[in-house]
Amino acid sequence: MLLQDLLSRSASSSPASVAVIEPGRAVTYGELEQCAAEVASRLQRAGVRAGERVVLALDNSIAFIACYFGILKAGAVVVPLPPGRRSDRMLPALRDCTPSACIVDEATWPVIAASGAVEELRTALVPCVWSPGQRLTFQEMTARADDRRRQLVSEHDLAAIIYTSGSTGAPRGVMLTHANICANTASIVEYLALSADDRMMVVLPFYYVYGLSLLHTHIAAGGSLVLDNRFAFPNVVLNGIRDHAVTGFAGVPSTFAMLLHRSNLRQMSFPALRYVTQAGGPMPPARLNEWLGVVPDVPFFVMYGATEASARLAYVPPSELAARPGSIGRAIPGVDLKVLREDGTVAGAGEVGELVARGANISPGYWNAPEETKARFGPDGYRTGDLGYADSEGFLYLVGRLHDMIKVGAHRVSAQEIEDIVHEHPAVHEAAVVAAAHDLLGEVPVAHVALRQGVLPPESELIALCRSRLAEHKVPARIIFHDELPKSGAGKIDKRALQGGGAEMEVCDV
Repeated sequence: MLLQDLLSRSASSSPASVAVIEPGRAVTYGELEQCAAEVASRLQRAGVRAGERVVLALDNSIAFIACYFGILKAGAVVVPLPPGRRSDRMLPALRDCTPSACIVDEATWPVIAASGAVEELRTALVPCVWSPGQRLTFQEMTARADDRRRQLVSEHDLAAIIYTSGSTGAPRGVMLTHANICANTASIVEYLALSADDRMMVVLPFYYVYGLSLLHTHIAAGGSLVLDNRFAFPNVVLNGIRDHAVTGFAGVPSTFAMLLHRSNLRQMSFPALRYVTQAGGPMPPARLNEWLGVVPDVPFFVMYGATEASARLAYVPPSELAARPGSIGRAIPGVDLKVLREDGTVAGAGEVGELVARGANISPGYWNAPEETKARFGPDGYRTGDLGYADSEGFLYLVGRLHDMIKVGAHRVSAQEIEDIVHEHPAVHEAAVVAAAHDLLGEVPVAHVALRQGVLPPESELIALCRSRLAEHKVPARIIFHDELPKSGAGKIDKRALQGGGAEMEVCDV
């Protein structure tokens, strides 16, 4: 099966069913399929050929979804990128993937125009179509066109190149085939038991692999997507969950912190809500327990994954949450997930090693990066860069990322371990721990904290909490307070922005 067949299959079986709802508008599966076919026709008439890359930089919308599947129907490879003038991935991606076409909004077009890539483009669509002397609206672009040619594309050909955020270096283009994404989609649909009756509220951007997995799975199941890009106003989203009888919600840790501390969540009820999922980084146990105390009757799926896995690698069944605090669960259907020692042998129960994954969903590697591909993808599988261990029953636990370990003298300290303790303080909204240079120890941990509104504990109180629970070398040297922690477009805390210049400092004695 090809990725675009997920839409065609649902459109064939239920053409009149609602596929997507956005503020002020909804489309059926039949309408979405026709629109995607017409986008494909226009791209092909502009000269876009099978295997060529097409940049797609639009906010979550019906237009994004139609263009996404239209690019695939044209036989091309989708390169979803953050829209807007401040996109940190656009220029590196343009240089790296050399697209033959782009579909972008008006705010993003100047970035494309200034990049020097315009001469290489066969067509550019702004807000959905631009070529020399021509600008068309989305409605004009999708005027009926029946001359689309079916491209000879196999399931092993690329469907998408997803550029990572660059939080640990330059953005990398993760190659995902049709087979990769379809395999992962089928696994997620299976363990979440998704059906045509499900309706997902989407606040995660589609250029982010977690957000994109929501699109794939609900289109595959024949369900509905409710799009709302106004999560800065969380009560608007909560009203949408209630009013549209939404059955599923997905977020990263900061999503749930926002709903718990910056919304009317505690005063609302959601009778149709069937389940909630969380991925995109470790959920602090204190925050998870807080959520379960406020929304106790809705099953909560803690999940773990990576862009290189087409989204998902493991999950914790909601029934196991109480007995497995801090676990990321066991591998999803179709995935083999092991903890390996440095010599490549399997670690024993409780022994820390690197998580390595195998499965049909695993990427073939990074675009234009053969050396990095060789280092991360090999006979053992995909090396995630995450350190963790398995218990005697095979449930997995993370202790940190290889790049997120702080070297304090002779000790290696996990930033995640410190963050989990800081989150236990009732005044803490969010926390992130990064390394700061130290003239004697090399590095020391520094905690950056955003507080709940109207609460201001002294720095010494948080330090004392850490000192009561952690070894001395793990206690943060400083607590730095912020109104809000910086975020990526996907809502993850941006630790590179917190790292700053890394100037040397002395340990505070408080």
